[in-house]
Amino acid sequence: FLSSSMNRWWNCVTAFLELLDAVRSMQMQMTALGVSQEKSETLSRYGILSAWLLHLSLNLECVSHPGEGEVKCQTKEEQQEVEKERTERIWKKVEELRPNLVKEAEKQVLMQYSECYALLWTWVASLIGRMSQDGEIPPMPSPTYGRILNIVQQAYGSIRDVRAVHLIKAPFIYIHTLAILVHVNNILNAISFGLILGIAFTTGAADSKSGLRTDRHWTAVLTSVFMSFCTSMLAPILYLALLEVSVCVAQPFTYADAKIPGARFIRALEEDLTSAADLSEHPPLWQKPCFKVK
Repeated sequence: FLSSSMNRWWNCVTAFLELLDAVRSMQMQMTALGVSQEKSETLSRYGILSAWLLHLSLNLECVSHPGEGEVKCQTKEEQQEVEKERTERIWKKVEELRPNLVKEAEKQVLMQYSECYALLWTWVASLIGRMSQDGEIPPMPSPTYGRILNIVQQAYGSIRDVRAVHLIKAPFIYIHTLAILVHVNNILNAISFGLILGIAFTTGAADSKSGLRTDRHWTAVLTSVFMSFCTSMLAPILYLALLEVSVCVAQPFTYADAKIPGARFIRALEEDLTSAADLSEHPPLWQKPCFKVK
């Protein structure tokens, strides 16, 4: 179970990083084609906004321990109200972290959808199509245009993979069976250690009264008790700790102890995009490329 949980966690991290790589690749393509700075910044801004919305939507209900923060909605109206409040909290958080990342008109449109972080790439695809028709990038039948659309599909697929890891959890009956096995094993080991401890000291006290060699006998008794303590107490504690760790790691956006440092990744992406944009505007020994002849 721990190995499966680590694979889920790693797959989620990989998918999130693929989303950020898609944003970098998109800017690189626009730089190579000499797209105007305004259009290139718009595409990068949509990509960064998508990453922030995805990160915040998955980490909004992050808790410290399993079982915390679980809210059950009984009616559809309550679910809609909770979803609306959740969307407002996400956008408020976005404005706190990145106040100039989204325009007001764009925000009003995106707030109508619960998974706007994925729908943003629809705008990206639409803008790329418009740029192709305007002659700013190669036409639609060209391989370059197909490569750019592959980047959009890569980003959308990465979002889908991250959401799948978050939404599709291990079956409850599987986790429940593992928990029962661990707890039953702990109970049996505790009873076994108690019996061994009682028998050891009872026989030791009886042998002391009968005048047998107490030093050697007590050494054997204490050694037996210590070995029984290691096998009957320490091992079950480790099993219980591994079960707790596995449950947390299996949900990388739910529990704080296993949370992916998405905010740090996104900020690093923003710094990379800013540096790349500055370098692309000032080539050292050649003029900027331009696909569209002015």
